[in-house]
Amino acid sequence: MALALAGAAVAAVAARTSSTASAATVKVTESEYHIRLSTKSVPAGNVTFVIHNAGAIVHKLDIAGGGHGVVAVGTIAPGATRTKTVKLAGGTISLWCPIPGHAALGMRASLHAAGPAAPSSPGTTTSTTSNTAWG
Repeated sequence: MALALAGAAVAAVAARTSSTASAATVKVTESEYHIRLSTKSVPAGNVTFVIHNAGAIVHKLDIAGGGHGVVAVGTIAPGATRTKTVKLAGGTISLWCPIPGHAALGMRASLHAAGPAAPSSPGTTTSTTSNTAWG
């Protein structure tokens, strides 16, 4: 009996480890007035964004797409790094700095999440202009 319980515990840990290992990480570097991504494509699912402000002024990051409206990461001080994990459906993911004027100066990027798109309900629309902070 003890051996069966130990085997079940090992299987549960292995299942958790394999699902954690499959999460994608995207390194995002912000500076005046540019956003650089470590990759342009990730699998749909949990994606961890590691956002570093390499600039000399405050920046923010907003993420939209993949079945979400706007996910606001918040303010990132010069030299600081913030992390945000988002479960994404397939499609184009837009990233930008929402500080007035920054996106217009070039602080925007896009990422492709490979996988099925988020289901949509007939007769409903999804707004990508809402400002929902996650976290």
